[in-house]
Amino acid sequence: MKLIKLEWLKFKGHRFFLIGTGLYVLCMVGLIIGIGNIEPLGSSKSEDGGIVDLGTFGEMGFYDVPFVWHNLTYIAGFFKFIPAFILLFFVANEYKFKTYRQNLIDGLTKTQFYISKLISVLFFSILSTLVIGITGLIVALIHNPDLGILEMFTGGEFLIAFFAEVLFLMVFSVFLTFLMRSSTVAIIILLLYYSLVEPFIGYILMGDFDVFLPTRASRELINQPFTRMTQMDSIMGLETAETIPLKELIITFSYTLIFALGGYLILKKRDA
Repeated sequence: MKLIKLEWLKFKGHRFFLIGTGLYVLCMVGLIIGIGNIEPLGSSKSEDGGIVDLGTFGEMGFYDVPFVWHNLTYIAGFFKFIPAFILLFFVANEYKFKTYRQNLIDGLTKTQFYISKLISVLFFSILSTLVIGITGLIVALIHNPDLGILEMFTGGEFLIAFFAEVLFLMVFSVFLTFLMRSSTVAIIILLLYYSLVEPFIGYILMGDFDVFLPTRASRELINQPFTRMTQMDSIMGLETAETIPLKELIITFSYTLIFALGGYLILKKRDA
């Protein structure tokens, strides 16, 4: 409880935390509610020359159970870097403003300090999942009024996948921050590795080996659902997964533990 209070004191009075977290939640909620009104395919001419409305995401079944959880968690995944950057900023500031050293002087051990960072990781991961869960339940109830509460959570395993994806990214971000001690450098490395370096390595490896790269498994937990909604699966010969892949989930949690341990070892070996 002491570590939770200590971490909260560092966050609560900081404008960047309040604004960043607030924008993160508002962006996710706003997109979840508004995406149903988007027309992804626009309109087209029919054979008789008339205009055919191809419909919005909502009319295509974006909010229909059981697909709603797959759809929502995939969309929410685009915002997962926001809490990671917030945490990067605060961890790096521990070094920049010497609060890390002051915590040790005040009697906090390195282990306790590191656990306090993991508490922040869990906070953002749980917050993200709760926002999607609560907002998703509300829109599901509105668009599926004939179903019961328990039926609403059919397909809810995608919430577990989303939690695992966010948790991994947060732990990986903390690991990089402890490694580099700079939020700017850590962010650059994170973005470059995530968007360029690892995809390039995966392209070279090809086959099934690329799934064992650090971020690849977490990317594969929630695949895009749009080809299913637009009925392009049959045309393109694709098959959208209807549940989360167990192998990728295990690999993601394994890498989460590895990077959590790695960050701790870096902290223990370095001087304050």
